[in-house]
Amino acid sequence: MNPLAAFGRFELFRLLRSWRFLAVTVGFPVIFYMLFLSDHSARKVIDGTVPWREYLMVSMCSFGALVAALNAGGTRLASERATGWARQLRVTPLPPWSYVGTKVAVSMVVVLPVVLLVELVGTTFGGVPLSPAEWFELTALLWLTALPFAVLGVFVGFLVHAETAYPVVTVLMFVLGYFGGLFTPVSSMPGALQTTARLLPSYHHATLGVALLAGHGLGASHWLVLAGYAVVLALVIVLKYRREESRGLA
Repeated sequence: MNPLAAFGRFELFRLLRSWRFLAVTVGFPVIFYMLFLSDHSARKVIDGTVPWREYLMVSMCSFGALVAALNAGGTRLASERATGWARQLRVTPLPPWSYVGTKVAVSMVVVLPVVLLVELVGTTFGGVPLSPAEWFELTALLWLTALPFAVLGVFVGFLVHAETAYPVVTVLMFVLGYFGGLFTPVSSMPGALQTTARLLPSYHHATLGVALLAGHGLGASHWLVLAGYAVVLALVIVLKYRREESRGLA
């Protein structure tokens, strides 16, 4: 096994051995889905598109992807930087970009089972009726478009100190979740909050999933916003990492 693949495998299994990480990333979206799905609201149609049980499932898939990515990249990365782990990797044969790239890749890997688990709860507990092809398309869409969340998690890990990482990640989880329309339809929010929602990646991520289930076109604007977040955050990460590396801090 080449060094880069071995490092990626090490990072992934080290993350999955953390019971706290698994409890938070898996527990939050599943519990919220079960709490917010009541018998009288399950069949309620949201904005003339999809039933609430489907809307909520997609929203909790987005929230789960957000939680997984922020915790995988944010809190753990900040802690590793504080302990000097990132500096130790500089003396290994790994290429300079491998640390950041592996963090993003591992975040994407852990996002997928979270999305799958929420979908499993959606079809069993929520009774969401989709064909195998629709399940596959929805899963692929929600997973691939979660890349900005993975990059955001790494960005937070580079930005904050270990002591403040967990509070920052927690605030981001619920700010992006609530104001992005993952807990309540954006159309039911006041006008100012509707405008705010459309600026957040969580809104565009979930909206793509709902549009797919509703049979609507996957608007280019949603893709552009998500791609913009991923590119801009990635550029900031690279610049910060290079600056710290040149100073011997990374």
